[in-house]
Amino acid sequence: MFKPVVETLLRGEFICPTAYADEYGYLRQPDNFQKVADYLAPLDRALCTLDGGEAFYAGYTVIDETNRDQIREAFSDIRSQLRPVVEWMDLVMTVMGSDRPVRARDEIRLHHMLRVIEPEPSLCEQMARLTQMPLFRTARTNVAEQLLWVLQKLEQSGYLVKPNPQGTTYLVTGKMDYLHQVIAFLNDAEDLELDESEDRGEQAELFQ
Repeated sequence: MFKPVVETLLRGEFICPTAYADEYGYLRQPDNFQKVADYLAPLDRALCTLDGGEAFYAGYTVIDETNRDQIREAFSDIRSQLRPVVEWMDLVMTVMGSDRPVRARDEIRLHHMLRVIEPEPSLCEQMARLTQMPLFRTARTNVAEQLLWVLQKLEQSGYLVKPNPQGTTYLVTGKMDYLHQVIAFLNDAEDLELDESEDRGEQAELFQ
């Protein structure tokens, strides 16, 4: 299990109970956690845990010429996904009648969402706006097709997994909790203008 765990982390993925149950269980063992952490250290990586322990990921400990482009690309990806995913979370909160954003392990049921959205013009309009945003952009106009497309894009981006490939139920992954952490960092830094460039110190904080 050591090898697939390390390879998954070095690909920049988040190991959580919904996306990588076996790997997550492996890292929950202190000896295994330390073994992986020791392996990553000479690579200028740290084995990090999200608040609440819902996911493990590899953060950079040093920023230099060998990894600056990789860090900038990863940070750019998160920034480009931030607004669309937050808008999607807002839609889900409305559909579910919830007062909290979705987090790791939450269930997203396609058919339930569709039953609530289709009869409600304001939610259909919100879905139409969502599918004009970069991450979810599509020419599809049918609400069911739009919703399926958005869920598929979230799955491709690592925010959702589908336990049963033939099913219509998705589970939220630990990457969503990481996004919450990024939002909290930006709020603390009072830097919500995503079009402005971030300095290297802020990039380092987000990846450790």
